[in-house]
Amino acid sequence: MPSTSIDDLRDPRGRFSMLAIDQRGSLRTMLAQGEDPGRVSDEQLVAFKVEVARSLSGHASAMLVDRDYGHEAALAAGCPVILAADVLSSSVPGGPVDSAELDLEVTADVAREYRAAALKQLVPWTPETRDAAVDLSARFMELCRAAGLPGIVEGVVRPADIADWSDADRDEAIVTAARDLGGVAPDLYKGEVPSYGRGDLAGITAVAARVTAVLDCPWVVLSSGVTADDFPAAVQACEAGGADGFLAGRAIWADAVTAADPADFLRTVSAARLRRMAAG
Repeated sequence: MPSTSIDDLRDPRGRFSMLAIDQRGSLRTMLAQGEDPGRVSDEQLVAFKVEVARSLSGHASAMLVDRDYGHEAALAAGCPVILAADVLSSSVPGGPVDSAELDLEVTADVAREYRAAALKQLVPWTPETRDAAVDLSARFMELCRAAGLPGIVEGVVRPADIADWSDADRDEAIVTAARDLGGVAPDLYKGEVPSYGRGDLAGITAVAARVTAVLDCPWVVLSSGVTADDFPAAVQACEAGGADGFLAGRAIWADAVTAADPADFLRTVSAARLRRMAAG
């Protein structure tokens, strides 16, 4: 597989305007709409991801998929594909991912099957597990180099007591996690939005500037925990602090799950939302 560059995932304006549909257990819970997630079949997850790819990938500079349910979506993508190389789990069914391992079945051959131009690893970070988070990130980047593909490290702050943390505490941890995980030299870092996008925009920009200062690579924000209404302004605030764009899922397409016609919602509302964000 010929080596690719992380810059291959940028849009014509030089930003990263990327779409994420690598959700697994969380998407199953979303599709269940309050009922038993076990009633949602694997085929339903695959079909939803394919619909998202067909409706939205043409407006994105790249699209992130998972190995479990994302192969058909990857083949339907109208943009470069990023393949998740993580095995994720949550201590609370349907809750935030707070545990991750490297998917050892992701090889150069598997990446080729998904037409992957890059790989991504989610890394839960807590004050108590900093060394383990760095080790996971380093092993992931070794996998990327062996495959000749750029690596995206996604650092998420996931202490068990985060509900008791102040926004300032979490923002400080976001910066520390970026410093820790950026030390393994990822090609791109993916971080959380300060203050969940709810805070003063100047404050969000200030925290983003601190993240930029501790990284030697470009970085983007994810949308988990941020409402669809707050996310566009939050991205702009982070970009003012040095972020290079976004790699977002739920803020783009989550409400399509509960729409009367999900496919139509994706083609209209979600597509317009993604186009506006890509335009900056």
